[in-house]
Amino acid sequence: MKKLLSVLFTLLCLVMLSSCKKEEKIVVYTEAGFAPFEYISNGEIVGVDVDIMNLVGEKLGKKIVFENVQFDIIVDTVSEGKLTNVGAAGLSINDERKAKVDFSSVYYQANLYVIFNKEKGINSKEMTDGNIGVYWSALNDAKAIGIQTGTTADLFLGDEIAEGGSLEGVKKTDYDSLDVAVNDIGLNIDYVIIDELPAQMLVKGNSNLACLPLYYEGEEDELAYDSYAICVTKGQDELLKAINEVLAELLKEDSNGVTGVQKLVNKHLGLE
Repeated sequence: MKKLLSVLFTLLCLVMLSSCKKEEKIVVYTEAGFAPFEYISNGEIVGVDVDIMNLVGEKLGKKIVFENVQFDIIVDTVSEGKLTNVGAAGLSINDERKAKVDFSSVYYQANLYVIFNKEKGINSKEMTDGNIGVYWSALNDAKAIGIQTGTTADLFLGDEIAEGGSLEGVKKTDYDSLDVAVNDIGLNIDYVIIDELPAQMLVKGNSNLACLPLYYEGEEDELAYDSYAICVTKGQDELLKAINEVLAELLKEDSNGVTGVQKLVNKHLGLE
């Protein structure tokens, strides 16, 4: 009997030890085609969000493991809380997502850009803020516009294409990958809409493509934009607190008025 109890006790200890080891790792879901926030370099996932979460790991004494998945499954998977409790992928906050997950503090605001073929051109103009940009209505010559499924661009474009919108009748084409979408410009789509920095990275070095910011028309032209945050499973309060504490430090400005987040962006853009 004592021997049996000893065996059972040993097995229980092994189970508890295994459980503790699992808790030492934080799995983060991302979609590594959104430079400079997450992208592949030398076979590894790197980027601004990776740097942020690694600082969170240091704070909690846990290893951060990134998994590259399709963007549109991230929020739902984090909501379930079984495979991961964190999503870091240039995620923007909206009411639908807030009903499923908790969000960190906003750490970056990104303007929406349209990518277009230089040869074809686009109907751009000087906006009331003095910048050259494009109204949504200027895209109504398109037969189809590409977006990455589940992104803010997907939601914004959907609103413009809906009945009564400025692009009513234009087809929205969904892609899992931004690279594939951009390569389809001039073939099956006319434009791609995505956030500013990924847009600039995608057209960099491509002599056929250019990009410009999107605006809503009015007395004071308004930029179309979204704000990035990290999502966590509801109830993961300790994890969310650690993320917000790291972000609070990174959002402090130095003597030149540059935040830590912007420094990370500059690093991954090669602007250091």
